Amino acid sequence: MLPHDRVRALLHRHDAPFPGDAPADYDWAAAEERFGRLLDAARERFGPAARTERGQDVSYYGAVVVPAEDAGTEGPLEVLMSNYGPFVAAWTLVGPAPSREETPGAEVLDWLDGVCAALDCVHVPVELLQEEYDGVVDLYGDKAFAAFLETLDKDSPFFASPEGDEEEDEETVPLRWMDRYFAYV
Repeated sequence: MLPHDRVRALLHRHDAPFPGDAPADYDWAAAEERFGRLLDAARERFGPAARTERGQDVSYYGAVVVPAEDAGTEGPLEVLMSNYGPFVAAWTLVGPAPSREETPGAEVLDWLDGVCAALDCVHVPVELLQEEYDGVVDLYGDKAFAAFLETLDKDSPFFASPEGDEEEDEETVPLRWMDRYFAYV
């Protein structure tokens, strides 16, 4: 596995402000071939139960899912390939979202590192994907909305709360690198 600082630098280098689920110059044929090889490697390692999942409006090409009993993990193993850069990530599906506690064991991660080397990809550890996103893309319009607010007069009715509404003290969850490379857009 590459050192975390080197993987983090690669995440930043491939982060560019393209909208949508893939860059305009994305090579779909090369991605299909690479993803097929990823599935083949998973089936060779874990057996024929490994299957693929694809989504719409996502920043990843697809996922290879291996049942927990075949992967030897607590929950099903999910291996995703990003549309933005040569990145692959893996986690076990135990809860609603991957967390540091849900990373596959060392044996699975060693296998994934070898597969990534053969596919000319980079395995991105979950702990890096959980870090706060500090890249250039306005993923959910937050930066654009904040810039819009800066243009308004502070006495604008836009800032006034409707009668009876009190602001809730909701803790906002920061965007993560996972949101950039392996999520719905």
